[in-house]
Amino acid sequence: MPSFYVDDVDISVDEFLGKCDDSEKDEIIDALIEDGYLKKNAKSTDGPYNKLCATEEMFEECLSAIHGKWTVLTQEEEQLILKIGNRFK
Repeated sequence: MPSFYVDDVDISVDEFLGKCDDSEKDEIIDALIEDGYLKKNAKSTDGPYNKLCATEEMFEECLSAIHGKWTVLTQEEEQLILKIGNRFK
């Protein structure tokens, strides 16, 4: 009988994810968050059952546009964002 080893199987990430259902993909994301590869807020709320209205989608896009731009914010912009963020801690 032939033997097969894990090292003999070459599966691409796309192929693997393509075979996963939504709950398995959620498990993968949870594991990546837990292991520190993704931030805790990395899970999208825009899944097949959580469609955003146009206004909320625009809001989320603007939040994404701000992310990582701390160095180009004015002091007033930074303070406003911190004030808003601290309200929800």
